Amino acid sequence: MVGKVIISLVWVFWILAMSTVEGQDPSAVSQDDYDSLHAEVIELRKIKKIHQQMLPQGEKNYKMKDEYFPAYGSTLARVKKRGYIICGTYPDFPGFSEEVEEAEESKVWVGFDIDICRAVASAVFGNQWRIQFIGINGRTRFERLIDGSIDVLSAATTWTFSRDVEKKLEYVATTYFDGQGFMVRKNLGVSSAKQLVGASVCFSGASTAAQNIRDFFEYHEIRFVPIEISADQDVKELYAAGKCDMYGTDRSGLASNRLSFDDPERHMILPEVISKEPLGPVVKYGDQQWADIVRWSIFVLFLAEEMGITQDNIDGLKQHKNPSIQRFMGERNGEEYPNLGIKLGLDKLWAYYIIKQLGNYKEIYERNVGINTPIGLNRGLNKLYIHGGLLYAPPLREK
Repeated sequence: MVGKVIISLVWVFWILAMSTVEGQDPSAVSQDDYDSLHAEVIELRKIKKIHQQMLPQGEKNYKMKDEYFPAYGSTLARVKKRGYIICGTYPDFPGFSEEVEEAEESKVWVGFDIDICRAVASAVFGNQWRIQFIGINGRTRFERLIDGSIDVLSAATTWTFSRDVEKKLEYVATTYFDGQGFMVRKNLGVSSAKQLVGASVCFSGASTAAQNIRDFFEYHEIRFVPIEISADQDVKELYAAGKCDMYGTDRSGLASNRLSFDDPERHMILPEVISKEPLGPVVKYGDQQWADIVRWSIFVLFLAEEMGITQDNIDGLKQHKNPSIQRFMGERNGEEYPNLGIKLGLDKLWAYYIIKQLGNYKEIYERNVGINTPIGLNRGLNKLYIHGGLLYAPPLREK
């Protein structure tokens, strides 16, 4: 986006310059046109300044600040004053979150977890681009939430008891139902993790993988060599360097990691699913309004798919005869309020903005990680409940 703004500025400055070059009549550009172009330059400068402020800071020297204690309504007020949302996510997780080249000197964040965060920006500002992404790792993802330097964490984070209760974080919804598995090299000649007696296994001590792996090998009475790394290290790089026989993490993560290997076909994901890994966005505990905004921005994605509302057809659903769709479109609510957005502190079209700009859950899934993408994941449990999956959203209504 910064690159595009710079290009636009250059183009406008060129027009202004051409109106005053030697030998050309300055009156060729009317005063009204000049004033209009001048106003556009000023506006583009403002936009450029905003985007420069939104450039992510590096994690290398990041140190956690004092703990942040949000109160009801404080996060939305802070976000609106700032003018954009700050979302923490992984920078190198193909299919789910990564930075890719869009044009010369311009990068854009893409992926499933990225679109989940963009849905929140769409709900709050009516504009999915009013957002800054900060790359995090296994340690800083929680530290940045706790000290308030990010507004929401969308980084394949498992919902567990200790994280929910002890860390004072709030999981708003599960966006991807997953399970932990193992990756090995095919030349080992194994078809099950149970065959790897004495194998060395890499895992991050800051993830849910550590306890899951120990539980699996203990239960099956299999001797193994644990190689635990710190949260600042990358487990897949250790495995790729041949420092361990296999490594364990969420199966969606394994599928994503496999794409980054020099020869993906030399590696395979074993069939065992050794845990439940409900993944989803996290916010700091204490501001129920903000938690509700993020939660219902996700539920809207489920409900839109359930009602057949898509990015392409949503404009044709205005004044629809179905009351549920009318409420979705911000056209009715009940007796007390004219629309549902008011209760969240949002515009009446908040749900419309999400689907118009990003599509429903199915569209987001298929675009980023679906069977026709390089990562190629079947939806499995991540289907609507009416299709045998686990995705279920409460009704969007007043009572």
